Amino acid sequence: MTNPTILTDVLLSDEGVKIRNAMETVQLDDGEILFNRGDPGDAFYVIDAGQIRIFTFDEAGRELTLNTLEAGEAFGELALVDDSPRSASASAAGTTALRRLSQEDFLASVHTSPTLSQIVTRLLSQRARHMTDYIERLGYWARLVAEGHYDQAMSNIQDVGETSDRALAAVADAVETMVKAVREREERLKKEVAQLRIQIDEEKRKKQVEEITETDYFQQLTKRAKDLRQASRGQE
Repeated sequence: MTNPTILTDVLLSDEGVKIRNAMETVQLDDGEILFNRGDPGDAFYVIDAGQIRIFTFDEAGRELTLNTLEAGEAFGELALVDDSPRSASASAAGTTALRRLSQEDFLASVHTSPTLSQIVTRLLSQRARHMTDYIERLGYWARLVAEGHYDQAMSNIQDVGETSDRALAAVADAVETMVKAVREREERLKKEVAQLRIQIDEEKRKKQVEEITETDYFQQLTKRAKDLRQASRGQE
């Protein structure tokens, strides 16, 4: 996760006076949505009190929590330099107070502050490294799952889940749930295939028996056995 102290430190410094004055206060009730994925990214936020939950949805429409941010942490920094839509949604976890800095006010301050420009560069570099780590880990987990190494994948995911990186831990938790579901589905399919094989073998056996019993030779043997039984009873 992007280091929350980078921008908050500059906001508390002499360099941040103009920015602090330009920030507006936002109050949210528990569960209230701050923004949704796909909304325009036009502001950066600092949490003064409460928590913000960052979340998205998978292809099945299930909600996935990516991170939960605490008081003193910052988020939405990419919106200060990029007009792209929000990549995830954000909502309040409990009563929450935020400070909001619009892209317009931020860019006006950057033009007059070399220090702030350096801060932005550091933020973007850190975000790029963090995303690279995400991609590498997800690729490794996906390969383990694809090759059927479930125990190894689960062990690695659980190790990551114990790190201090809450965002990565949240992703690891979601992937762990997915791996469990894939493993359970595979076991269920194996049982269904085994049952189907038994049924196929039984059908094959019946067909083979029918092929034997319907031959002229078998019919003649059956008739001969019947005649012998009747003759044996007549002699008694």
